[in-house]
Amino acid sequence: MPPRLPNNARMWKERAEIDYIGPFVKAWAAFNAWFREESGSRKDREGLEYVKTHANPVRSVILPLLTPAENGLDGRPLADSEDAQELKLLIAELHKSLEQFRIEVMNESDVLEQITFSSVAIRRRLSLPQSKTSNSITYMVNKQSGQWISTVANRAGQVTTTITQPEYEESGLITHSQYATLSPTMQGHLRGLYQACCPRPLSNLLAGTERPIIAGEQSFRCSSEELFFGLVEVIYALRNSLLHGELQPDERAFKSYEPAYRIVMRFLNCVG
Repeated sequence: MPPRLPNNARMWKERAEIDYIGPFVKAWAAFNAWFREESGSRKDREGLEYVKTHANPVRSVILPLLTPAENGLDGRPLADSEDAQELKLLIAELHKSLEQFRIEVMNESDVLEQITFSSVAIRRRLSLPQSKTSNSITYMVNKQSGQWISTVANRAGQVTTTITQPEYEESGLITHSQYATLSPTMQGHLRGLYQACCPRPLSNLLAGTERPIIAGEQSFRCSSEELFFGLVEVIYALRNSLLHGELQPDERAFKSYEPAYRIVMRFLNCVG
């Protein structure tokens, strides 16, 4: 049997554990102040979209560190830079801790969802209405008076199919009686447009066809930009779960905030 710590030694050990909740909050406050100033907006969502999609020091420094695995001329894997290795290991640690203990946050639709890299909203939803035309057939998805309305118009511009739903639900679309009257090709066009209009499109950064981004023992099958987007969104969700009250006061939950804190500090180091 392994030796056990005396009670007083155990108590001192517990007090020696660093609580990263406070440092995370302070680091986020600094990052938040920076992107508000940089983006010219006091709205978090607009500031985060600026960080993700506009030229700025954080995007310029972090994106090159998230490159996929590459082989040299001899066919052997090329080693990442020290900075890239450190950042990728932090991302791997964050992913692992999020999978080991479920941390939830209330999304924009007031629904609890898990914070995870396997289901993260990395892009903003499209503004409605959206339409597409193929072979002179026009497909449209819109939302009016709280109703989702999907239509198909023929070559003469006459609406031949109208599917009305009280909420966005793909299964409800494809089981609708009018959807069944469309040809398989027309169904594919309408369904594809409908999916593109999802009010909260979620991506699995661990599954895909992209070359793998190796982070420790974890592989992300997404582009470097998608991983950067996901990283920003996951850390923002951790901030929201903490400050909005969904975070459970559990040591396993707190573990996620150490790599999150260190990643935010990496962001801050990009801006001085």
